[in-house]
Amino acid sequence: MSQEELEKLNLSNDMVSNVLRNNNGELRDMVLKYLLFKSGKEDCLKLFTETIINDLLDIAEKFNNEIGQLALDSIINITASEVGSKSIKSEQANRLMTLALRKDGLLADHACKVLANVTRYEEKTSEIVRELLDNFGLGDLITAVCDKSYNEKGLRLEYLAQVVGNLTQCGDFRACLLDPISGQFHRLLPILVQGATKLERLGVASALYNCLLDPGNHLTLLSEPYELLPVLLYPLAGPEEFKEDENEKLPMELQYLGDDKTRESDSHIRLLLLKCLLLLCRTRQPRVFVRDNGAYYILREYHKWEKDSRLILATENVVDLLIRTEDEIGLDDLASVDVPADMKEKFEKWDNDFIGSSE
Repeated sequence: MSQEELEKLNLSNDMVSNVLRNNNGELRDMVLKYLLFKSGKEDCLKLFTETIINDLLDIAEKFNNEIGQLALDSIINITASEVGSKSIKSEQANRLMTLALRKDGLLADHACKVLANVTRYEEKTSEIVRELLDNFGLGDLITAVCDKSYNEKGLRLEYLAQVVGNLTQCGDFRACLLDPISGQFHRLLPILVQGATKLERLGVASALYNCLLDPGNHLTLLSEPYELLPVLLYPLAGPEEFKEDENEKLPMELQYLGDDKTRESDSHIRLLLLKCLLLLCRTRQPRVFVRDNGAYYILREYHKWEKDSRLILATENVVDLLIRTEDEIGLDDLASVDVPADMKEKFEKWDNDFIGSSE
C-alpha cells in the first residue's frame, strides 16, 4: 500500500486485533504495514494498547522472518518515546528477552532494540528486572553479549550490551552481576578493550559507571579478579613513551603499548571512563590505589591529546585529586562535604564558562 492509502485508513483496535489473529496473510501484512505507519505518529499510543502489543508479540513469536521483524519494527517505534517505553509490561519484556536470546532467531536484533528502549528509564528497569533475573538469570544474557557466535544466524546483538548497561541502573541487577561466584561481570571487561563496536563499548562503559556508583564496590573492583583500573585507563592511553620510573608504576597492561596504540574514538565513552575514574577517587583507599598505580601519567598524556573541552575539564577534575596528597585533601569521603546551593551554582557556572570559552 502507498503512504497515501495508509494515511486514509482508520482501523479500530478491535479490527486490528481480529486481523492480526486470523490466518489471512494478505490482510495481516496490510495491517502490519498500517501499524508501522501509525507507530511513527505522535498519537500512536491510542492505538498501541497492551492488547495490540501482545498481538504483535504473538506474530513475532510465530514468524521467525521478515513478518515477525515488521511486527517488532512497530514496537521499536513506539518505545522510542518515554511514555511508549514505560507502557511495556514485565511479561512483555520477558517475551522480548526470549526473542533476543533465541539462538536461531532472525528477530533477535529487533528484540534487543526494543529492550534497549524499554530499559532506558530507571523506574521501568526496577519494575521488570526481578522477573528478567528470575526467568533468564545472567548466564545466557552475558554470553550473548560477549560471544559473537551466540546467534546462529550471524546477528551481532550489539544492542544487548546497551540493555545490560541500562539494567545496571537497578541495584538488584548490579548485585547479581557483581556476584564473585558467577564471574559474569569479569566476562564483560574485555569488550571495552578489544575493539568491539561503539554500541557494545558504550553499553559496557555504562555498566561499569553504574556499578561504581556504590563506593562499597570500589576496592573489590580494583582488586583481583576484576583489576578494573587498567581496563578504564587502556582506552585513554596512547602511544606515548614514559620514563622508566613512570613505567614501573603503571600496571603491566599499560606498559610499552607501542607506536600503533590508539585512543577510544568515541567522546561519550571517554567521558564515561573519566567519570568512572572520578568515582574511584571519591574515598581515600581507592584514591590512593589509583594514584599509586600511575593513573596520573596516562591522564597527563591524554590531557595533551584531548580536544573536547568537556572532557578536558573532566580530566582535570580527576588529575586535581591525583596530584594532591591525602593530607592536602584532608577527607576520607569527598561526598561527605556539604556544598551550599549557591556555591554549587557558582561552580557549575565556572565549568560552563570554561567549556564555552574553549569551543
